[in-house]
Amino acid sequence: MTSIWLVRHGEAAAGFSEDTDPPLSPLGREQALQSADTLSRCVPEDAALLSSPKRRATETGEPYAASVRGKLEIDARFIELPSPRDLAARRQWLDEVLQGQWSALPEPVQLWRREIVSAIDSITSPTVIFTHFLVINAVAAHISGEDGVVQCLPANASVHELSVEGSGWQWRARGAMLESVVN
Repeated sequence: MTSIWLVRHGEAAAGFSEDTDPPLSPLGREQALQSADTLSRCVPEDAALLSSPKRRATETGEPYAASVRGKLEIDARFIELPSPRDLAARRQWLDEVLQGQWSALPEPVQLWRREIVSAIDSITSPTVIFTHFLVINAVAAHISGEDGVVQCLPANASVHELSVEGSGWQWRARGAMLESVVN
């Protein structure tokens, strides 16, 4: 059995339709410190540390990596959902995606989701992954076998522990959830 911790990035300094790669807000930096504290109580110090290449994910992972003197490895398979580059179109597009079904999304999204599953299946040692709302939802959908895009509402900097044994995945612990969907 392999333990994997999925950490949603802290609060971003800009919304989804304002910036494609914002840093963390001041609150997001505080949340990153809180997630580092949570991780320090449950993750072996020699665990691998992976992060989406997006700034808000790497900035969320940096405090924990520093606390264990670990190296945060960038892994593009855990990047946020492929989306329109046009900032004006992003919010409406995202709202439609969140109300939809995984199977109805375009092929680039299907490929992105398959790569997440493949990446997690290939992990063989304790690993922490600093990532995004919809990556966690893609994992949740894989576990549940359900097709709805939104399976859960992971809060900023929440920590979710996943157990992987062969092809079987299950949640061992779930982190805090939001009351709203995405900031």
